[in-house]
Amino acid sequence: MNKLLTIKDILNLPKKDYHNFFVNYFNAPLADIFRILGLDDMDIQSAKGSYIYLRNKKKILDTTSGIGVLALGHNHPKILNIEKKSISSDLIDIQKFGINKFQAALAYNLSLLLPDPLNTSFFTVSGAEAIEAGIKLITRVQPNFKNKFITFYGDYHGKTHGSLSVTDSENFKHGFHMSIPDSQILKIPHGDIKAFKKAIFDNSLPGGKNSIAAVIIEPIQGQTLFVPYKDFLNDLSTECKKHNILLFIDEIKCGMGRTGSLFSFMEQGIVPDVLAISKAMGGGKRAIGAMVTSSKLSKKAYGQKNTCSIHSSTFGGIGTSCLVAIETLNIISKKSFLNSVNKKGDYFKDKLERLIKKHPNILEKVNGKGLFLGLILKPNLSKKFLQSINKNLSKNIDVIITGSILSNLYKKHNILIHFTPPRPDMLVFMPPLIITYKQIDDVIKALDITFSDGINKLILRFINQNLIDYFKKSY
Repeated sequence: MNKLLTIKDILNLPKKDYHNFFVNYFNAPLADIFRILGLDDMDIQSAKGSYIYLRNKKKILDTTSGIGVLALGHNHPKILNIEKKSISSDLIDIQKFGINKFQAALAYNLSLLLPDPLNTSFFTVSGAEAIEAGIKLITRVQPNFKNKFITFYGDYHGKTHGSLSVTDSENFKHGFHMSIPDSQILKIPHGDIKAFKKAIFDNSLPGGKNSIAAVIIEPIQGQTLFVPYKDFLNDLSTECKKHNILLFIDEIKCGMGRTGSLFSFMEQGIVPDVLAISKAMGGGKRAIGAMVTSSKLSKKAYGQKNTCSIHSSTFGGIGTSCLVAIETLNIISKKSFLNSVNKKGDYFKDKLERLIKKHPNILEKVNGKGLFLGLILKPNLSKKFLQSINKNLSKNIDVIITGSILSNLYKKHNILIHFTPPRPDMLVFMPPLIITYKQIDDVIKALDITFSDGINKLILRFINQNLIDYFKKSY
């Protein structure tokens, strides 16, 4: 095939062809990972609600929600209706001159939904851009001597140069120059208020001042699903106010209703100085994010005619994207919707905890909150069993166990789950917030069957079917 593909070609493209395109022209190692996990046969025809529909007529229950993007599921009818109206009405998407009413309306709605003084928004295409915008704002408003950021071990804030400077997850920084020098990044344990106070003391300056500009935090860690003690954010906020440290909260993954509140920081009655939002904000159809702050800080950073546009984004706040975000917020912010998330989250967690009691030799505990839950594994594997498999594999046994469960749930039960490299011993459930109780029951039933069949047998089958060729060894 040596021609430019048309849309008709792409919609009818055989799996073999687009797999070759992915490997040869996009990302071969990632394709290999999908093959090992058994996901390379996912030939998707369509998606609706909590399901992905394959060409072979199978339907897959998607509990990943695109790692948080699909809070309203795939192709939500109200979101599709907004896009159809935009197209049929020839609404303007790109407007660089004149006041943009769609951006203005979205910013206004956010100001109503968020507590004072969070009333000024900057729109981006991604969460990492929202973090970048927040970092730049902070460096503009804080005095030069306050040039350090406190972040937390295990927090993830994105992969662009600025956001990567405050990210502490996996090896994403390896081989890259950081835009903020490591000497200006202070890492402390998440949920440790004593460590936070010590960092302030250790970075104090003459005259009772300190060199810390801001602390950036995920209220619930997106990669590990760690939830700090109940009043941690409150305690953090109190210390920040004492020492003129700006509080920057990253709700890109755990916000937009995921924990049962519109944003999780609201549960403690605090107000950050800067807030980052994205992922679910686009209703599963649009790439949009926001950095929200107070008018006071915004004016201090960009309040002059010659500074109001020095930080901008080409595709931030596209017209239809703003309309989709408005509709998404209107749906998710309803009290009845958030109540349903709370109830389903409690139901799901209770079912997982009952599963732990039934399989105590395999399962340990549940992390997370709302419909953002992680099931931690602790299978009791004998030394004899571990010695029976290849040494290279036994060193990565956590990943293999989790991968074998993920693969089994997909192949045998038509359920898609995921895990994160920082916690390879944890199954992550981040379903669309519209998931039904019946669908939750389907997940629990599939997990129960999987664990009842025996974890040793599952691991060996996964190794033999998915890893032998990869390592080119026999077991």
